[in-house]
Amino acid sequence: MTRLIFLLLTLFALLAGCATPPEPVKAPEPVAKPEPEPEPEPEPEPQAPAPVAPSRPQLTGPAAKAEVQKILRQSFDWLDGGEDEKARVELEYARQLEPDNKQVACLLRGITADPLATLGKESTAYTVRPGESLGLIARRAIGDVCEFYILARYNQIKVPKQLSSGQTIRIPGKVALAAPTAADTAPKPEPRPEPVAEPVKPKPAAPSPEVEEKARRAEVDRHHRNAQAAYRRQDLNTAIREWDAVLAIDPNNALALARKQEALDLQRRLENLKK
Repeated sequence: MTRLIFLLLTLFALLAGCATPPEPVKAPEPVAKPEPEPEPEPEPEPQAPAPVAPSRPQLTGPAAKAEVQKILRQSFDWLDGGEDEKARVELEYARQLEPDNKQVACLLRGITADPLATLGKESTAYTVRPGESLGLIARRAIGDVCEFYILARYNQIKVPKQLSSGQTIRIPGKVALAAPTAADTAPKPEPRPEPVAEPVKPKPAAPSPEVEEKARRAEVDRHHRNAQAAYRRQDLNTAIREWDAVLAIDPNNALALARKQEALDLQRRLENLKK
């Protein structure tokens, strides 16, 4: 009996051991992947430095004036060929030598100023005649030959010397530019710095009609250039006075009549703004 009980206990113990569930197998922990190294940023391409005037000796007196005249002649040639950057560098040096030189300032303004803001948005068409250059047209329309480059930019002409007869350009202002005279269309060298014209002095002997007419036109051109220059710097009183001088010589001068009226209108508007 005792043996039977022992066998039953042993059997019960074996059955209890079989019922115990096995321990779960742990899954392997994931291995962290190394983060990729950031790619190096591309280095910016070096930019070419803006051209600057080379170091030059600071000349004074007659030597400075001679150097400025040389630069002006070369700059006219460069600008006529559309090489404005070469001209700008040299003209900046010329301005250091002679800060008050009006032609240096005029050419620099032609390179750097906004053409529409300087000459105005209103314009009229003009057909280029044989023998005309932008310098000659600028002298008649604006008052100075050195304004030829800003007139070229006003018309989006990159190489002024390529202007051709029959080409249509725009002239600033409301009044159409009159056709040139025979003196205007006579063959002339390319634009060069010009000295300020002296007033024509009457000769003791009675001049011929041709000489009188030439002197009269010279006076008209001189007063017209002075008026245009005064108008651009908004010295309206001087501009009106100079155009009155033109009309005293040539009462039917259409260009002077129109320009004087523009100056009067602008003067009136400015006075109204001040009230």
